Amino acid sequence: MAEAAPEGARGVLLRTAPSGESWAYVAFALSPAPLPGGLYPEFSEARRRADRIAAERAWLAALWTDRTTARWDLRFISDPVSGRTEAVVIAQMYGADPAAAVRAALDTLPALAQLPAHVTGTRVEDTAEIARLLAPFVPRWGAIAEIRKRITCRPLTRLWGAERVATAVSRFDAPDPSWDRVWARLAAEPRRTVVSVCLEACSAPAGLAEALTMRAQAFATLAAPGPPDPLYGVPVPGDPFAREAHGLYDAAARRYTGRLHRARVSVAAEGEAPLSDVLTGLIGHTVAPTGSGAVVVRPQGPEDHRVACGNLLGVNRDWQRDAYWQEVPAFLRAPSAGQLWLSDPGTVTALADLVDADEAAAVFRLPHAEPGEPELFAPRREVPRTARHGAPAGSTDVGWSDFSPGA
Repeated sequence: MAEAAPEGARGVLLRTAPSGESWAYVAFALSPAPLPGGLYPEFSEARRRADRIAAERAWLAALWTDRTTARWDLRFISDPVSGRTEAVVIAQMYGADPAAAVRAALDTLPALAQLPAHVTGTRVEDTAEIARLLAPFVPRWGAIAEIRKRITCRPLTRLWGAERVATAVSRFDAPDPSWDRVWARLAAEPRRTVVSVCLEACSAPAGLAEALTMRAQAFATLAAPGPPDPLYGVPVPGDPFAREAHGLYDAAARRYTGRLHRARVSVAAEGEAPLSDVLTGLIGHTVAPTGSGAVVVRPQGPEDHRVACGNLLGVNRDWQRDAYWQEVPAFLRAPSAGQLWLSDPGTVTALADLVDADEAAAVFRLPHAEPGEPELFAPRREVPRTARHGAPAGSTDVGWSDFSPGA
């Protein structure tokens, strides 16, 4: 259910569940800041890029909060007619009641508005416009996907107790990637397309680092040659997958401490035709080019599709029951499988969308301008206040109850 915010909280879109729990949204339309004179003669392109990345990382760090379910959604909405793309950042703040949600949204505004120097932001004060940005259209079957960390499950050549399989989660390993090719491809899409990158602030779960360290040690043991085989008298070779898993768990134990985020990357296109693999594949390669650590997942059934749409339209981060498990067999997905320590489903799901500062910076890239490059991003436009039932003219008004947070 959508409703207007209380007096004095203009520009806050409020949505409240029957229980009273509420989510408040504020938004800034983004565009690249003009370059001085169109050039940076005193700085190289590499220097400008390094400065942008450092500024974006500092901005994300300043946004971090320990509030419950504080989320930021950076989304790009293409317009095939103009060849330009809208860029907007939307903050979603939770409250146990409407007043608490609005207060949380207003509290986040000062930090949200302190954008890096290479991007300008205009506060979106029309709540109908915020609703349009959240739901520019409702994706049809086959026209929505998410870019996730790759989950790999392999049989072991060396047993660990009674366990015969092991599972590992890759990471977004791009060191400060450029999204220029993604934005150029998005602007060239023949139909309206949305790319949504959502970050949710969180702290490292208690005991996670210790659990990951213990698993890294176990995989290190399996990766090393074992005692000689009594029949043939030669050492048992190390398990090849264990070597890969050891590296991933060892890095995760060092990285996933302190202040973290949980991430979701959604891509959806308007209309009946299936979503193209070109854009989704390009995003996956951009954020994880080294070890093929990203994979494109698509809803596997009606329930997965509902969840995927809710994630995009409601700034949710809900689990798709079938699609997210990728190649992990069904018997390893249930909580009772936790006794299979090397494929513990709780650990796998915890790692599946957890990101550190490097990974967050790799996916949450703000628009920027470069000398001589095409102008890809649309300037801020004002939307007339001709909304009907909370939806701007020309938009698709969807039932909020279908895609509400936590649904």
